[in-house]
Amino acid sequence: MNSTLEHIGKEMISSYSHLSEKEQIDNFLDEINRTKKELRDLTKALKSLDKSIIQITWLDNLQKKDEIIIKGIIAMGKEANIQLTAFVEKQEERDSKNGIFKKELEALKEAINLHQESVLEVEHIIFDLRKNDEFLDLCKMADEL
Repeated sequence: MNSTLEHIGKEMISSYSHLSEKEQIDNFLDEINRTKKELRDLTKALKSLDKSIIQITWLDNLQKKDEIIIKGIIAMGKEANIQLTAFVEKQEERDSKNGIFKKELEALKEAINLHQESVLEVEHIIFDLRKNDEFLDLCKMADEL
């Protein structure tokens, strides 16, 4: 009877050990899925923010106070791009061996690049082109057509 109980005990310990390993694997896979979702959500939020930034270029009759706000938005956009680029580089370094997040990081990098272009475009349009007399004359002529 003791040998049977010992045998059953060993099988139970082995089963519980595997269960524990399975739980660890499941937790690890859950964490991978959470991270992928967070990267996709960040990419989606950045694309949405990008659309809002682009709308600034369509605003007319900007006052000095509006320009101050826009300068702040541009500064935040530039700083966000620096921080996000550093974040992606760090994630790519950590992910370089296994490539688990490669697709999500590539999409995020593309969104960061588009965001950076939009921020710089808004800055150029609002603070350079709209203060350029030749450009304003061309716009006026286009409106008259």
